[in-house]
Amino acid sequence: MRLLPSSPRARRRFFRLAAAVVVVGAIVGIAIGVRSPKQPSAAPSKNAPQARIVRQSKYVPPADRRAIDQTLDQFVPAALSGTAPATAWRLSGPELRGGTTLSQWRHGTSPIPHYPASGKTFHNWKTVDAGPGYVDFNLLVHPQRGPKGSSEVFAGQMLKRGNRWLVNGLYTIAVFARPNKTGRHEVGPADYAASPAAQGNANGTPPPSGHSASLSTTWLLAGGGVIVLALLFPLGFGVASVIRSRRARRRYMSPERRALPPLPRSAQSSSEAPGTGGVGGRPH
Repeated sequence: MRLLPSSPRARRRFFRLAAAVVVVGAIVGIAIGVRSPKQPSAAPSKNAPQARIVRQSKYVPPADRRAIDQTLDQFVPAALSGTAPATAWRLSGPELRGGTTLSQWRHGTSPIPHYPASGKTFHNWKTVDAGPGYVDFNLLVHPQRGPKGSSEVFAGQMLKRGNRWLVNGLYTIAVFARPNKTGRHEVGPADYAASPAAQGNANGTPPPSGHSASLSTTWLLAGGGVIVLALLFPLGFGVASVIRSRRARRRYMSPERRALPPLPRSAQSSSEAPGTGGVGGRPH
C-alpha cells in the first residue's frame, strides 16, 4: 500500500500539511527548550569579599565648622547674587568650576543658581554626611524681599584643600512657597515624583516587581498541543479520505466488478432475428 496518494492535488495538500506540522513542532520544541533567563541571585557568591557596612557620619570638628562658616559667609552672597564672581570663583572647588572659566562667571555663565539671599551670616547649615576632607550639607536661605519671596533650601558640599574649605557644589533642593490659607508649602524633588500608589495600578496596588514574567513549561506544552491537534485534524481527515477513495477505486477496478452480468432470457430471445436465412436474404 502506497503512503502517498496518486492524485497530484492530494499529494500537494499532503506535503503542505506535513510541512506545517513540522514547523509547528519545531516552534514548540524551541519554546520549551529556551527557558526564561535565570534571575541573578541576591546572595553573594562564595568567593565574594566580606561586605562592609557604610555608615554616614555627621560629626564635624569645631575648628572645621568655624572654617566652613567663614567660607559660606563670603561665598553665599557673592555667588547667589552674582555681584562678586571673582570671590565665588576663588572659593569654589574643582567640581563646581568644572570646565568654566572666571571670564564666563563674570559674564553670568556659572552653575550656581541666582538667588537674592538676605543676611550676612550663614551658619544654620545641617550636616548630611561628613568624612575626611569633605562635608555634605543643607542650607536654608531666606530672600531679601522678606515674606513676599520664597525661602529655598540648598544642598552643597565642602571640600578641604590644605587649610582651606572650598564649596564644591551648590544647588536647590526645595522651595518654601509663600504662606497661604493652609499654611506653608514646601516644593521639592519629591513633589514631582510619582507616589508609590500612582506607580502601581489605578486601584492602588503596588507596582510590579522587577522580575520578568515568563510562561511555565506546562502552559507552553498546552498551547503547543492545541496547535498540533488543530493541524493534525485536517491532516488525518485528508489521509482517511485518500484511503477510502483508494479502496473504492480498487473495488471498482477489480475484474469481478468489471464483468457485466448476463442478460435476462427475454432479452436473449428477442435479440435472435426471425427467419431461416442470413441477414437480409430470402430463401430460394
